Amino acid sequence: MTKNKINFIDLGLINKKYKTSYLNLINKIYDNSSFIKSKYNLTLEKQICKTFKCRYSLCVNSGTDALIIAIKSLGLKNGDEILTTSNTWISSAYAISLNNCKPVFVDINEKYLQMDETQLEKKLTKKTKAIMVTHLYGNPSRIDYICNFAKKHKLFIIEDIAQSQLASFKNKIVGNFGDIACMSFYPSKNIGAVGDGGAIISNSKKLIHKATNFANYGSINFKDKDHKIVGFNSRMDELQAAFLSLKIKDLKKNNNIRKKLAKIYNEKCDSLGIKRIHVMPHADSAYYVYPIIVRKRNLLMKELKKNSIYSQIHYELPIHLQTAYKRISKKDLRVTEKISRNILSLPFYPGIKKKQIERIFEVIQKNKTFI
Repeated sequence: MTKNKINFIDLGLINKKYKTSYLNLINKIYDNSSFIKSKYNLTLEKQICKTFKCRYSLCVNSGTDALIIAIKSLGLKNGDEILTTSNTWISSAYAISLNNCKPVFVDINEKYLQMDETQLEKKLTKKTKAIMVTHLYGNPSRIDYICNFAKKHKLFIIEDIAQSQLASFKNKIVGNFGDIACMSFYPSKNIGAVGDGGAIISNSKKLIHKATNFANYGSINFKDKDHKIVGFNSRMDELQAAFLSLKIKDLKKNNNIRKKLAKIYNEKCDSLGIKRIHVMPHADSAYYVYPIIVRKRNLLMKELKKNSIYSQIHYELPIHLQTAYKRISKKDLRVTEKISRNILSLPFYPGIKKKQIERIFEVIQKNKTFI
């Protein structure tokens, strides 16, 4: 069955076209000995601004660092609360905690699996200072409502667009709604590096200036002799920036491929009665992954694996149920916990063949009792 193996994602296939150009760039970087915050970082930051239609960008070491730095740039105080969701990777909560703030988890909408904006009011306290909106699975959240809520209560908005690069809501690219936004270039992302990498974007010169200081040892120029504040080291190396500067050019085209694939998957799911995530009205998804909701997730995952089809779970254990956050209130997260028991992400990426898609759904159809 190895010959017919269907991986969850095929990074070799996705990155193949960039290999020759990238190796040439590596040679140039090696010869110039400019490895940190040089030509390709500056190039990439300009490309990010142009691609995401934002005024400012800053490349950093990872998506996690981007979140930590973004929150730090807002100048929040110890004990301040940030409303967020629990059905995501733990980086979001870590970034809040590492800024000595408290994550307050809001449940999700069962149809879209995004933050349930109608639940924000009851989570609001005098200590609430910000909302972290994670646009998950490529889908935008109901960001217009969230922005109005934040404005009414004088709250900052941090957008996590790690999984929603170039997704949009009402024709506006996500990441441009809030005060500051963060993205990850983890290899599997729509723009994936060949290692770790991340970026911060903002339309506020003041916030990007603060972020740059925190990311560069407490100074705008990391070689500065006089450091004005306590910062740390979070820089993207030139090798990652060079690769991403090649790949970002194809983001829109690859997202369009993902949309066409999603249409095929949607039709397959609907014909078999498989519950899937829907895209919110007025929203345009980047289709980072393709999750389905099934009754007997683990059994279906096992059957897929028997047929050399490798799926993944996003996310099996919500943050509020993990040991690091066991003291956080577990109330009012019914949908989050329900979805975590039944969600399964199918193989999905630009380059997957139609015959592979057919085989995935043939196996699912043979195991209809699990869906």
